[in-house]
Amino acid sequence: MFISIIKSIARIYEIVRVVIVSGIAELRHLFTRYRRGPRQNVWNIDIVYLWSDPSDSVWAAKREEVLRSEQRDDYCCIELQTLAPKMTLDELRYSLRSVDTHLSGVRYVHIVVDGQVPDWLDVDHPKIRVIQAEDIITNKDHYPNYNTQAIESYFFNIPDLSDRFIYFNDDFFLRSKMRVDDFFTSDGLLRVRLGRALSPKGSPSSEEEGDYAGHRNANKLLDQMFVKRARLTVMHRPYAHNKELLKSAESIFPDALEETRSSKFRSTKMVAIHSFLVPYAASYQKAADLVPPKLLEKDMFRWGSSSLNNKKVVKRIQALRSEAFCIQEERGVEIPESEISRFRAFMSDLFPEPSSFECRK
Repeated sequence: MFISIIKSIARIYEIVRVVIVSGIAELRHLFTRYRRGPRQNVWNIDIVYLWSDPSDSVWAAKREEVLRSEQRDDYCCIELQTLAPKMTLDELRYSLRSVDTHLSGVRYVHIVVDGQVPDWLDVDHPKIRVIQAEDIITNKDHYPNYNTQAIESYFFNIPDLSDRFIYFNDDFFLRSKMRVDDFFTSDGLLRVRLGRALSPKGSPSSEEEGDYAGHRNANKLLDQMFVKRARLTVMHRPYAHNKELLKSAESIFPDALEETRSSKFRSTKMVAIHSFLVPYAASYQKAADLVPPKLLEKDMFRWGSSSLNNKKVVKRIQALRSEAFCIQEERGVEIPESEISRFRAFMSDLFPEPSSFECRK
């Protein structure tokens, strides 16, 4: 009983902190809107995906070989990082359908891969660019690499990438009409949507997932270099980015990038670069607008082995009013074929028409 009361008090305290930090973010956002610079034309910009198929036995075997060669004990929940499912949800197909249907102003779609290409993807499509990770990772000591934050830190090396771009995970989906300039302010700043939770601080542990370590290390850097304060997470949505801001992180945070890039799997030393460090650093440099969260809006879901839970996800997304959403695979579980089929059927209902990026039968 006593423990339950303590947990309830702690939860209420956490909620109050989130509300206060969100209120402060709202004030800063209003101030940023007030001091707008000259209007800029943000159009014909690129989208970037980072994609892999962990059910590919050859790719998974290569990953295992790399792991065996690593002499490190600081990788985070390594069992979760090296799961090899029999099938995948095929999220990229439906994410691209949502982009093709709902997003205007796209020039090219760059898909960064490691020797894999979806068999349904039309690689000859004039807007599709398939990029090998090996070609953009300039330090060959950092390749092969299975740490997404490490690969993402090299995105500015993508050939002919637009100065501003939008980074999509393959589990991001658009729900309604949007324009590429919805992700940037009228004067070209990054529009960064904040999440509804406080970003963790403190010492990282290999017993927690790498996202936590990445946030803890990024917060330490931001506290040291800019100002010490509580920060909200960045919403797990399509990320607005600027190629020069990402590249400048090499000179501003050289040790952080090297630690992240040399971590071939997520580790306690890595930093959440593209998804947290760079957006917040850009805001302190007046190059990004931090948009406060809608505290009652939920647009991130998990798809797992439970048919009951998955049916609830379907109903929530069908009733969703937000412009975009994310469905992550539940980590650490084998999703049965029946639930993979349920996911694909649901996505096919939401996005029934094949995108122009798919091969024609």
